[in-house]
Amino acid sequence: MTQAPVLDLPSAPGLPFAPGDRHAPLRRRECAAPVAWPGVPSHSVAVAAFAEVLHAWSRSPRFSVRLPGGTALVFSDQGDFAERLASVHAQLELGKRPAAGGDLPVAVAFEPGLVPDGVDLELRLVRDRCEWHFRDTAFPAGLVDDMFEAFGWLLAELRDPEDAATRTRFDLLPQWQLDRRVQVNDTAAPAPGGLLHTAVAEHARLRPDAPAVITAHRQLSYREFTSRVNQVGRKLRELGVRPNQLVAVAMEKGWEQIVAVHGVLAAGAAYLPVDVTLPTERMHVVLERGEVTHVLTQAVVDERLNWPEQVNRLRVDTDFDGLDDRVLEPVAAPTDLAYVIFTSGSTGVPKGVMVDHRGALNTIADINRRFGIGPEDRVIAMSGLQFDLSVFDSFGLLSVGGAVVVPDPSPKPDPAHWAGLVSDHGVTFWHSVPALLEMLVLYTEVTRRPDRLQSLRLALIGGDWIPVTLPDRLRALIGDVQVVSGGGPAEACVWSTLYPIGEVDPSWPSIPYGTALTNQQVHVLDEELRPCPVWVPGEMYLVSDIGLAQGYWRDAERTARQFVVLPSGRRAYATGDLGRFLPDGNVELVGRKDFQVKIQGVRIELGDIESAITAHPAVHTAVLVAARTGQDIPVLRAYLVARDGGVDVGQLREFLEAKLPKYMVPAGFAVLDALPLTGNGKVDRRALMDAG
Repeated sequence: MTQAPVLDLPSAPGLPFAPGDRHAPLRRRECAAPVAWPGVPSHSVAVAAFAEVLHAWSRSPRFSVRLPGGTALVFSDQGDFAERLASVHAQLELGKRPAAGGDLPVAVAFEPGLVPDGVDLELRLVRDRCEWHFRDTAFPAGLVDDMFEAFGWLLAELRDPEDAATRTRFDLLPQWQLDRRVQVNDTAAPAPGGLLHTAVAEHARLRPDAPAVITAHRQLSYREFTSRVNQVGRKLRELGVRPNQLVAVAMEKGWEQIVAVHGVLAAGAAYLPVDVTLPTERMHVVLERGEVTHVLTQAVVDERLNWPEQVNRLRVDTDFDGLDDRVLEPVAAPTDLAYVIFTSGSTGVPKGVMVDHRGALNTIADINRRFGIGPEDRVIAMSGLQFDLSVFDSFGLLSVGGAVVVPDPSPKPDPAHWAGLVSDHGVTFWHSVPALLEMLVLYTEVTRRPDRLQSLRLALIGGDWIPVTLPDRLRALIGDVQVVSGGGPAEACVWSTLYPIGEVDPSWPSIPYGTALTNQQVHVLDEELRPCPVWVPGEMYLVSDIGLAQGYWRDAERTARQFVVLPSGRRAYATGDLGRFLPDGNVELVGRKDFQVKIQGVRIELGDIESAITAHPAVHTAVLVAARTGQDIPVLRAYLVARDGGVDVGQLREFLEAKLPKYMVPAGFAVLDALPLTGNGKVDRRALMDAG
């Protein structure tokens, strides 16, 4: 038989992988062989069915499996089943088989014998039965059992060639998985009424002297806070602002920020946060794209920045004293915009995420209800206004009578200041990206002053990867604190998923993303918008009638591309995030579509390798990036932060080689004092990629 060149060979099927013992014994499951089709023997039908199952549990439209004699079978998902079966049969009996070459961990055999070295899953056809031989430790728990059950179901379907021949896809997901998806996405509930800011007035009436906004140097009671909000709102109305018009808020950290965003909403408009550290040209672009005519700012910022000529600046700290502060009746509707946050676009042009009152209020009401947040709670406003976590900081606790503690403006993170605020003001709720909480934890560990954090009862962290050791480190300092993972893009109105973090398995690649909030759903779909099996990555789609952004400001094309209608008829946001369902119904974030990596033709998940690296006792945290050589070949580079005592890179490489296939072991390692962070406190992967 003539062999095709190795270069013609696609990679192995991209099945989910679990770092584990590569030499563990194999398990076996078996079932009866399928019936033959006209002109096609039983063994060809079995191999074609095996390939269909491999395709459903991988993200590979074309892949190869090992055959006896050093050759391979190539599967493609093109055509209907009859065409795919004919291709398999031709390769097995009639056509040319390519030389296998390289590592193919999935194989087919036609007689008893030992499973070849390096093979983790083999279909063996022996007389009148099909046997699956597989290494449990190479795959996530239960994955191969689900695949085998689907294989048996498919063989039963193939007893009717007339019906099966024209099928292009088979619904192979086990029923228990479909039932679990329905269960975790059953989140419908009545939507909260009112507007994002209106509940504050009632608390001002009931508890006028209670603290609303606190800084290290000043405290605003609910009476003073609502008075200032009404002054700002009335002045903006007099200037002619209207619903769905954007009023910019350009400020450093301070009480003025909280007054400003509430004042804009009281006027009936929507606020546009502007980062005052932006380069002048970038700031002007944001103001121009937002069609901004009015900016709320502070005196110190107003004097420092170079403003466009067309904007009218109002200083919240000096320009509103003595103005009419009577309560304003709402003029906006729940479906009117509450805010627009401009984030970086892939083209370099910022994109403005438009969120209405009902979407943001749905999230805030759900968080407050789940965690019993009320008048005795206080949160530090850790996030900049241009980051969507700030929406909860600015409105969440004030809507239930609690207080917002605003840190001092600072050019760099200051965990000593944060610890002082927690201690001095009895902060109960920590809300930030993980890196900022980790700074606070490290500072407290070093200073040995956990007593300063004892008022904290809840920590909600998200927006970036959560180190798997962080929850237990925090609980070691504050025994009864509840730690929760939150997930969701700005397009999903702050949070779309939650995961209460209990006991953490050290083998986890990451903390789960969780399950959907009220009136939201999470789906993990393949490129044909079909649900992916448990453990199989796909793109995450967020579905909601009220909990999604309206779209992108003045960008109908991008809106149509990202906000889609699923086959079910529901509106969804295509996140661009890769996730996978876990057996318990939680979703785990895997990475970004634009960070997908293929090494030696095999698509890999960077999180799996990062998890294996951080399992080494000398490694504190790790981030993997795919760099490119001068020949444009992707190679893996790991950036590490070591625990005390450092890390021996040679020993680390040996450690990984015992757990991972060769192609998943990074080509290079760099040990850093700390990982670079973006302005929002997230790990700056782009900076690592640029550094090479």
